[in-house]
Amino acid sequence: MGTAAAVGSVGYLLYFGPGQRAKFQSVPVTNVAQLRAAPDALDSNAFRAFKLSNVTKYNHNTNIFTFAFDDPKAKFNGKTASCVVFKANINGKEVIRPYTPTSRPNTIGHLDFVIKNYPNGTMSKHVHEMKVGDTIEIKGPIPKYPYEANKVERIGLVAGGTGITPMVQMIEEILLNPDDKTKVTLLFANTSIDDILLKKELDKYAQKYPDRFKVFYTVDKIVDSKDKSSWKGDVGYIDENMLKKYLPMPSKTDDESLLMMVCGPPGFMKLLSGEKTKDFKQGELTGLLKKLGFTEKNVFKF
Repeated sequence: MGTAAAVGSVGYLLYFGPGQRAKFQSVPVTNVAQLRAAPDALDSNAFRAFKLSNVTKYNHNTNIFTFAFDDPKAKFNGKTASCVVFKANINGKEVIRPYTPTSRPNTIGHLDFVIKNYPNGTMSKHVHEMKVGDTIEIKGPIPKYPYEANKVERIGLVAGGTGITPMVQMIEEILLNPDDKTKVTLLFANTSIDDILLKKELDKYAQKYPDRFKVFYTVDKIVDSKDKSSWKGDVGYIDENMLKKYLPMPSKTDDESLLMMVCGPPGFMKLLSGEKTKDFKQGELTGLLKKLGFTEKNVFKF
């Protein structure tokens, strides 16, 4: 990206090129100005067609899908935390589903998604059947949680399966900002070891930021016998004891220094916090988190 030269530089989150991860660094003012002038790739009020430019196999049922922007200088105008909406005509019916990009805000030229192929998932099957050059309609970004650095001291994240994607948004937003001192703990549940998404990335963050980020895993069962000796995580479903063992707990019922965030399939949400309402509002807090002393004030359901 060049050097700052005489024009000086500022700290800024900047992302260029497919496959490049986020970097928080000193960026030349000229590049910052370029980024600020870059057009928004997405429209939160209307669907736009995006071309599938690359598919990377991730594991046995999940791929990374890269959609290119028509304008290679356009930027992903998302905020943390936010999602987008896919729309497609599938078997004569209009299908709309939300997805959380794994690309960081301000990514230039493309948008990445980690998508699992669910047997009964109409949209996920459609996306997995797409070929490079095919298009899909996307609208967004749709705000989910307006994160502010240092607003709370501790954040606990509980994710199940593909519910990890908004959690990665939060983790990167916090860790890649050196001025954010928030401490983050993630408990990530999956069916098996092979189903764990983004584990390498999560482990690298935990290794690089040991004082700011900790991650713990649990799987329903160990499928391969050779994994029994090497697996260092838990085996079994999330329960009250597991939550207390790994995650920060409220010191009082109105503890505003702590935020707990939950994302996963319906059964997972029902167990932990209760599901959102039909009109996508947070709704009443129930489940294990309520039993442990959390309230609606310090729990957010993705």
